[in-house]
Amino acid sequence: MTLHLAIYPPIIDLAPCAEAQVAYALVTIGAEGGAGPAPLNWVVVADASRSMRIPIVSEEQFRDLVRDGGAHEVLVDGLPVWQLAGPVPEAVRAVAPSALDHTARALHNVVERLERDDRLCLVACAERALRLASGSGARRDDLVAGIAALRAAQLGEETDLAAGMRLALDELGPTARGGRIVLLTDGFTRDPEACIALARVAAARGVSVSTLGLGGEFQDELLTRLADLTGGRATFLRRAEQIPAAVSAELDAARGAVARTLTLEIRLTRSVTLRHATRLAPDLAPLEWESDSDARSIRLPLGDLERGAAVRLLLEFLAPPAPAAGAPMRLAALTALASAVRASADVLGRYAGAAAPDPLVLAGAGRASIARLQRRAAAAAASGDAASAARLLQTAAARLRDLGERDLALAALREAEALAATGRDTGLGARELTYATRRLG
Repeated sequence: MTLHLAIYPPIIDLAPCAEAQVAYALVTIGAEGGAGPAPLNWVVVADASRSMRIPIVSEEQFRDLVRDGGAHEVLVDGLPVWQLAGPVPEAVRAVAPSALDHTARALHNVVERLERDDRLCLVACAERALRLASGSGARRDDLVAGIAALRAAQLGEETDLAAGMRLALDELGPTARGGRIVLLTDGFTRDPEACIALARVAAARGVSVSTLGLGGEFQDELLTRLADLTGGRATFLRRAEQIPAAVSAELDAARGAVARTLTLEIRLTRSVTLRHATRLAPDLAPLEWESDSDARSIRLPLGDLERGAAVRLLLEFLAPPAPAAGAPMRLAALTALASAVRASADVLGRYAGAAAPDPLVLAGAGRASIARLQRRAAAAAASGDAASAARLLQTAAARLRDLGERDLALAALREAEALAATGRDTGLGARELTYATRRLG
């Protein structure tokens, strides 16, 4: 395998001045060649809380429930919603699959596609976490038996995703570089900060976390952060029937990886700082990083690199002041790493008078700004500051209009209006906006 690392522009033109100034660098990392796919090492963490067990009835079945007095309309926070009057009748439950039933079907499909040396583990979590299955492709019967126990697992009513992630990391072990956690949930977890801390542990071990968010009431800001911190993938599912296809897509992506656990290391020149890092492709997302004690060395986990694809980043540096023109200087040294293969290049700046803004850089900076605004809006909404979240989304809508993304701009304005009027987002619409924006990369 060969890694390729390219930086644009090759030399960043900066204006001689007495103040620090912003320098943008577009970074592209690709790979070619390489051996066949490495064995799969997966832990699937399935939310097994009450909401994942509720039978999903068809419109006709729901009308029958209402007619028979099995459901009635009530007001919740001033809004009319339908509520079950009691347990779902067994006759309906027998033909109405739950989200966990679709999850079990997805896992059976994975087991059928396992190679002999692949390893799969299933962890169910609610208030507690429990390993239900663990084994290699050579022991399919054991895996199938564990999957069959998913629907019957009684682990409490609420959700603690951190418990599931913690057990998943224990199952992978401290040296499972290249392993992947696939996390599926449809709701809120009791300790999101614990999940973030565990994602940082996973990233340090070379483990990616891919997240599947189902419906309109999960924490999209949390799930996308978990994926972005570790180089995983974040997927939005409107309906439970989409679970098998989404899990299959994760498997296809793992099989198609030509470079596992790709990492970009950034060594900053003294007096240069990294202000923002944004992934532009394959998905648009602001990135967080870990640095050493003097903040000179930065590490960005980028996950697996699929054959024929490339990772594109926008790095935003603060370059030091320079009162006079001079020869090009190195702002940072970049090294892309995957397994034992590396590629290196320098980010160079030249104090010879700032050139006109480059259209490619401007386009990347515009998208990066939108991604940060939406991330900040989600964080503000999660903390209860709906007014700030609304203002941030209004600004994001203006930037989206400038990019010609009229539909997304209108969606952002709708969410801003809902937050300003009710203090809450619209649920499904907010989740759709988050993931549609990521596809701008």
